[in-house]
Amino acid sequence: MTPYRHHTAMRTTIKSTGGALRRSQSGVTLVVTLVFMVMFLMIAVAMVNSGLINVKVASNQQHSAEARDVAQQAIEQVISDDFTKAPVAVDVPVDVTGDGTADYVAQVAVPACVTSKPVAKVIDPEKHPEDAECTLGSSTGNGNLVVGPGGANVVSSLCNDTQWDVAATVNDANTGTVATVHQGVAVRTLYGSTCP
Repeated sequence: MTPYRHHTAMRTTIKSTGGALRRSQSGVTLVVTLVFMVMFLMIAVAMVNSGLINVKVASNQQHSAEARDVAQQAIEQVISDDFTKAPVAVDVPVDVTGDGTADYVAQVAVPACVTSKPVAKVIDPEKHPEDAECTLGSSTGNGNLVVGPGGANVVSSLCNDTQWDVAATVNDANTGTVATVHQGVAVRTLYGSTCP
């Protein structure tokens, strides 16, 4: 016969702490998620601010370039006329957008004559017809007696070569843009129209 064995059931009680552990971890998960969301929000705000700064820089560059172009256009308008006879300051309105209204006003200062020197009498009016008025009377010996290099007297033509500085300033109150452009201009004038 088989010996009879007595089996006693052992009761083991295992306390499960998994539920409490999960509940305390769920709070940490929420905090970590919120931290990451705040970080992503800060990155997004920084990117938007960076984009806005880039737009402002590009806009400032555009306004500066427009103002320089307007000043140059005003200078070109002034020097296209004979400004040497009576140099005056002028305001030149310029329409950039093409809508018929002036977007900018350039203030062109009084053109300043920097130098004036007599032109030598060796001008050939056939090669340079624009200088024909400088040689009028040269066949009869007319000309202007000037002191040349080394103190020698030299007969010059009836013209002077003059150098002018023409400056234009654009000051736009809407954008705060200020641009000043200077341009040197060489003009041959009749003798006697020296620098004022």
